[in-house]
Amino acid sequence: MTKRIASNVWQLHAARGCNVYAVEADDRKLAVVDCGLRISEIMIREINEILIETDLREVGYVLVTHKHRDHTGGLSSLHKYFPDAKIVAGEGDCFFDTDNQPWIDANPVSIVVSGEMGSITELTTNIKGLPLPGHTIGSLAFICEKSGVTFTGDAVISHVNTLARPLKFLNADDTLYLESLKTLASLATDIGAPGHGLIIEHSFAERISDLAEQPRQKMNPSEAYRIIKGLIAFIRLRRRKNV
Repeated sequence: MTKRIASNVWQLHAARGCNVYAVEADDRKLAVVDCGLRISEIMIREINEILIETDLREVGYVLVTHKHRDHTGGLSSLHKYFPDAKIVAGEGDCFFDTDNQPWIDANPVSIVVSGEMGSITELTTNIKGLPLPGHTIGSLAFICEKSGVTFTGDAVISHVNTLARPLKFLNADDTLYLESLKTLASLATDIGAPGHGLIIEHSFAERISDLAEQPRQKMNPSEAYRIIKGLIAFIRLRRRKNV
């Protein structure tokens, strides 16, 4: 069962690995934000129910926030269900073959968003792509101004009462990531839809700004061990659920 989080924006309940969203584009097509680890029949049914409910024509876009497997593992399967959908990805996360065709995880990319920090690419009149290099070099946020929702990928992680940043060692370039976070704070909408955790229903830009001002804390060895142990347990749990 989908969850409507704003006008013409839904969170897909059947997603596994990360939060997956659907958003209506102004060209009467649906955009899916990220794919999770895998695609299930239930998830496809959720997407089709949104298409029927809204009388949209088709899935026109798959918006990839970054190339980590928990966000792109289901990309090939999703593209088989909706072969006409244009895959959108950040330049830094793409592989370019000898013909200069961009690819991500063996899938052809139709729209490449420039990696220049602060630049904005208008994908439709309703959805814009914002480069946020750092977590991966090609990380993106997608801004839906009409609904007031910003899809952040792993730029922030939302817990019950707080926002958090990815751990330093999980970022490809942490210095670049911290600069990107400030950029996001200046352009984000009021509602935040992160790749992991809870929806931020109001004051999202203000809360990111506060987070961006906080210095990185040095991590002691015991804390690092605890976090790594938790990550391993999380990965094993996900694998069992997706067998």
